[in-house]
Amino acid sequence: MDPSAVSKQIDNILRSQSFANKSQLRKLLEVLHKNMDSQAALSPEVVIRELWPAEIRTKRSADVATEMNRLRHALESYYEEEGKADSIKIVLPNRAASARNDAHEKRWIVAKSRDGAEVYAAEDRAAENHLPRVQANPRRALRTIGGIAVLGAALGIVAYVSFRALAVHDEPKFGRLDGSALAIFDKDGKELWRKVFPDGFGPEWYSALGHPAPIWFADLEGKGHTSVLFVYAPAGSLSHSSTLICYSDRGKEKWRWTPGRELPELAGSPATFYTIALGVLKATDKRPPRIVVSSQYHPWWPCQIAILDSNGKLLSEYWHSGALSSMVLADLDGDGREEIVTTGINNGYLQATLVVLDPDRVFGASAEVRPAFQIHGMGVAQERLRLLFPRSDLNKVLFTFNGAMKPTVEHGSIRLTVEECMLPPACSVWYEFDKNLHLISAYAGDDFRSAHARFYQNSKDAHAFTAEEQAAFHKIRCLVGCKTEFVPVEIR
Repeated sequence: MDPSAVSKQIDNILRSQSFANKSQLRKLLEVLHKNMDSQAALSPEVVIRELWPAEIRTKRSADVATEMNRLRHALESYYEEEGKADSIKIVLPNRAASARNDAHEKRWIVAKSRDGAEVYAAEDRAAENHLPRVQANPRRALRTIGGIAVLGAALGIVAYVSFRALAVHDEPKFGRLDGSALAIFDKDGKELWRKVFPDGFGPEWYSALGHPAPIWFADLEGKGHTSVLFVYAPAGSLSHSSTLICYSDRGKEKWRWTPGRELPELAGSPATFYTIALGVLKATDKRPPRIVVSSQYHPWWPCQIAILDSNGKLLSEYWHSGALSSMVLADLDGDGREEIVTTGINNGYLQATLVVLDPDRVFGASAEVRPAFQIHGMGVAQERLRLLFPRSDLNKVLFTFNGAMKPTVEHGSIRLTVEECMLPPACSVWYEFDKNLHLISAYAGDDFRSAHARFYQNSKDAHAFTAEEQAAFHKIRCLVGCKTEFVPVEIR
């Protein structure tokens, strides 16, 4: 089964009404899905850092077990109602029970077909793609040549060289931060290598990234070897920029790159930038793989989208007056080339934003109507699409801005959420655009409706969430890339 089918099933669950008001369980399911192919490295400590970043010292494995049990029951309820016809079932094994070989179950999450058979896993496909190891046997070679010592030695050397050339060594598949070290593992959980950072890691940077560890894996040179990209920030690093480090599959450091640059708009403040999103563009007939890095100035704006080559050289950059904290690379128009889809906040307008960039036209700075937020000296940007999402009445009363996040792309259509509550508990509005970038869905989740009801029930402006307020979410302003001021609406 294609892994994208499993991803689609997870997405269907996350966007279902059964989970609309279960923000904590949605987050837990996202964590499990993100680590589905590297479950040996997933631990209660990792889950705690993801679910309760502000309560790490007080949460224990028992709290994780409780949330897992809640999610297990929520999934069962989903499949009894909305998910009755789904072809794939997401199951959370009981890790306290014994597996078929009498060992304790190690997996956190499993995808099964509706007949109960486990879906063909990504790890199995990866294993099948590995070449078998060549087993050199010098004694057999010596017997074959009938005791001719010199020729036997020569053949032994040739056999050894061939063995080294043909044998496929273990490739990095996942990693984690272990104390003050970066540890890298193969698909079976075997540690391949580690790097010690004496200054430790700055947790505030990594919690902003939203990953268990800021590590990415990619074949940057197209030679079948996996490079490891790691965003490093030392403890107490709010006064220093993060650093993107590239390691070979064997752990040799290949290069380092630091985001950002000095800008007049920083008014003499240190150019402190931290990387908040990263991706690798697939190679095409005309271009090798390229690295896309989104980095934000601390503490607020602007944001740099940088394109790097496989050697860490800066090829081009785009500047945005805000923070583009979420990013996905996807082929929107089916031409075989990926676009850069980013979401976040525009500080000039104080609104959630979606920006789509052509990787071959990443340059300039976003055009802003407020002079105080205009970045100068970079030229005029040519975004492919630039949208601003409306703020709810609740958001306008309680917060300064709303924020877009979690973009996903499937068959050219884009889905994302806009958080109207910028502090926990979250309250979300879900948006979906078709391949023509027309709005086909804008839905206020149950968590938003609950937050709205709680706030306004004792307010002098007490009122229920109205159809007019729901319709206001359809007014998405298009700054670049549309023929009209607002995105065309084709609600289904």
